[in-house]
Amino acid sequence: MAPIGYSFNANKPVYRSKERNDNKRIFIIFILVTACFAGIFYFFFGDEKEESKPDETGKQYISLAPKPENISKVSPSVPVSAPVAEKPAPVEKKPAEKPAPAPVEAKPAAVALSFPEAEKALAEAEAAYAKGEYGKVRECCYRIFDSRKIPDEHPLWQKTADILGKANIKIIFTDCPFPEKKVAYNVQPNDGLRKIAMTHNVSSEAVQRSNNMKLTDFNVQLGKTYNIYAGNWQIIVSKSRKKLYLFDDGKIFKVYNVGIGKDDRTPTGTFKTGGKRKNPDWYSPKGKIPFGEKENVLGTRWIRLVPNGKTSRPVSGLGIHGTWAPDSIGKAESNGCIRLLNEDVEELFAIIPDEGKSVPVKIIE
Repeated sequence: MAPIGYSFNANKPVYRSKERNDNKRIFIIFILVTACFAGIFYFFFGDEKEESKPDETGKQYISLAPKPENISKVSPSVPVSAPVAEKPAPVEKKPAEKPAPAPVEAKPAAVALSFPEAEKALAEAEAAYAKGEYGKVRECCYRIFDSRKIPDEHPLWQKTADILGKANIKIIFTDCPFPEKKVAYNVQPNDGLRKIAMTHNVSSEAVQRSNNMKLTDFNVQLGKTYNIYAGNWQIIVSKSRKKLYLFDDGKIFKVYNVGIGKDDRTPTGTFKTGGKRKNPDWYSPKGKIPFGEKENVLGTRWIRLVPNGKTSRPVSGLGIHGTWAPDSIGKAESNGCIRLLNEDVEELFAIIPDEGKSVPVKIIE
């Protein structure tokens, strides 16, 4: 006989089978357990779309990678085309389309900028040079420089410096009149060529050339009038640009290409010119190497540089000189000195004063 359970409802006894209650309880528990297992199974195996999360990683890789073909490296198990075909929107390459390099790439266009007024002035300078009107050349070129609109790496700036330098060399080394800078000097008693040159802050060679004298003639005639270019020189060497700028009265006179020291051996700072030597011997670490020998690297001229203020490090044996290796100009290959082509250093040598009258020199980065 089955056990009997009791409950009370309105004071009336109700008889239920305890076996039925147990079966019902077991059925409910079975349903709950089945639901839990179903949920767990569904969570791990039921929705395959959730497993496409590696695709999301792939999409992120596409949007950030500079080369989209690298997408194949994300996950070999996921079809590469799947994220693109199903959801093209996430493939948009917004981060890659707004790169900073765009304005940088536009930078070379600055070199191609047009400066109509400066171009016209340069054309006038070139025409004036062809006619021998060197004063007009200077006027046109300084108009371009004084505008301060053209960067000095621009070809127009370089052309202006070239034509200006040619005109200035014609003025200083020929007998052409140029009242703005040339003075008429009457030789006085006890005058000598060197003394006259130093008084006007130029070299003896400049006086000889501008008065049609032979370079072997050092005699001056009492009472004779000489046309002499009176200079007020300054030199600035830029290591980064590898240029030597010769100034007169604070204006560019001529610009030379130079070579500098390897391994940053050329010091920066303030200097002045010292002795000058033609066909110099080289006093190398190994000893004296005479001019003309293959190991002598100084070229045809030497201009000594002496510290005249703060320098980046202690200096000795520094100078401006020529070279037998023209390919080294524009490069950093010397032991620290400033190199010029032989023809350029000969020209500079013939402009700046002889020993006893110095020119300030500044070497900058």
